Amino acid sequence: MMRVRNIVRWAGVVGLVAAGGCKSLDVQNPNNPDAARAFADPGAVAGLLTGAFKNWIINKNEYNSSLLLDHMADSYTSSWNNFNIRYYSSDAADCPPARCGWDNSPSSAFRFQIEYFWYGYYAALSNANDVLTAIRTNHVTITDAATTKMMETGAVMMQAMVFAQIALNYDQGFIVDETTDLSNPLALPLTPRAGMRDAAIAKFEEGITLAKANTFNSPTVWMGVKSGPSYTNNQLAGIMRTMQAELLAFYPRTPAENAQVNWGQVATYASQGLSAPGGAEFSFYSDAGGVYYDGVKGWGNDITTVRVDTRVAHLVTDGPNPAKVHKDPWPDPQGNPQPNAFDKRVGDGSWGPTDDFLGVGTVVDDGAGGTDYAFASLAIFRAARGNYHQSNLGHIRYSALAAPGYGLPGQDGTGVFPIYSKAFNDLLWAEGLARSNGDLGLAADLINKTRVTRGGLTAASAADGQAGLIAMIQYEDEIEMMGLHASPYYNQRRKDGGLHANTPRQMPIPAKELQVLAKELYTFGGPGKPDAAPAAAGGVGRIRNVREIWSELVTQSQVEAARRKRH
Repeated sequence: MMRVRNIVRWAGVVGLVAAGGCKSLDVQNPNNPDAARAFADPGAVAGLLTGAFKNWIINKNEYNSSLLLDHMADSYTSSWNNFNIRYYSSDAADCPPARCGWDNSPSSAFRFQIEYFWYGYYAALSNANDVLTAIRTNHVTITDAATTKMMETGAVMMQAMVFAQIALNYDQGFIVDETTDLSNPLALPLTPRAGMRDAAIAKFEEGITLAKANTFNSPTVWMGVKSGPSYTNNQLAGIMRTMQAELLAFYPRTPAENAQVNWGQVATYASQGLSAPGGAEFSFYSDAGGVYYDGVKGWGNDITTVRVDTRVAHLVTDGPNPAKVHKDPWPDPQGNPQPNAFDKRVGDGSWGPTDDFLGVGTVVDDGAGGTDYAFASLAIFRAARGNYHQSNLGHIRYSALAAPGYGLPGQDGTGVFPIYSKAFNDLLWAEGLARSNGDLGLAADLINKTRVTRGGLTAASAADGQAGLIAMIQYEDEIEMMGLHASPYYNQRRKDGGLHANTPRQMPIPAKELQVLAKELYTFGGPGKPDAAPAAAGGVGRIRNVREIWSELVTQSQVEAARRKRH
């Protein structure tokens, strides 16, 4: 039995020629598959798009991808070996005198984190391309004309989202859509990241045009197995505008590239984003690690497993009593004291039904605790792995995702959680205005939506000027974007001194992909910041397609994610 269009089973993007629908698709001639017949089942086509959204959501919020990058950005901190967090976020432990670069060797146990984004996103793209082939080439109708247009819109949106994520994370990638000639997959050209970015922007425009031209409500199954949010066509258009603003703002790898961003365009995109009138946060329903899950929030908000890095804790715990300020780096051996912060998102750090209810030294909620952070007196990481990993502040904003075992009322690890919040869009909008010398009063108003409303801090105003407003935006970013996939990493890498020395600023194409393409292996980061590593020998046999590889990676990640199996 052959899968439809399974002309050649190569790894990675070349595996996009292999369809992976819910149903087995027999073909008469494997050299000339009858795609029109194979894609005649509307239910199977719709299932492909649901699978694409599931893949994208998981990948965007994965332990091995975004959770690791947030550790590398010194936003979250821990020293467990799970997901190679210790290896990639430790200082001089494995790659003296500083941090390790990506280990892009085909046989290395440290290579998996490079593969997650690549195979996860391209697996989603494979599904989206198959859906568009069914609709645009084979003229399949899914229920009716209106539903078919909704599916077409979602598939184009998925193409754009994949191209955007490849541009944000890799130095180059493949631009493949339903019109691409896949008769010779190895001849597909690699596109530098700037081209991937521009292709994503164009695809978003196509998706927005489709969304605005058709009236619909998206199916809830795109965003969860149950209780998933549904979005109107106009809300999806706004979500795509936010993603365009994110792509332009977070694309830079250096301060020099950050200065070259068209910040006026960022402001324009964000002004039409999900916080515009009628907009909606882009969220999904988490079923406690079953089918749809968020590794960043699940582990990042478990105060017994992960803490807030002291780089961030030092910023947010400033208060009226200087002795209460959390020091960076962590002061060994006494640690940092309970805070008494001006910011209501921190408060006095009290949290929970009783003292020490989790066994890590928390203090019972006295009514002055914060909404986002909690104090824990005990240092929980192994000192031998570096006390700079220790912290006395935990992130609790999304603690419902980490709640099984906490015993908190009404929290069972399930619920609707944001991928992109309205505050995320507001802060991009404010930064676009500030950096382009736009309406500074509006920028201040956008900042104050969280700075004043959630933080209880002194209001920003146009009188603070460009520099003052940007400083406030950066402070708000640290709080409001924590837990939202890899946003802290993208934010830090574009700042002067934002990432620890030698921390890689982007990923190389995975080694197994380069081997198939007969290209030299290379990497980024590590001592001396080498741009490339020597070629590595090694043959390849039968290479699995992107969907097979992604399925295996997800299974491996879920096994390793078991909270009680930290190592």
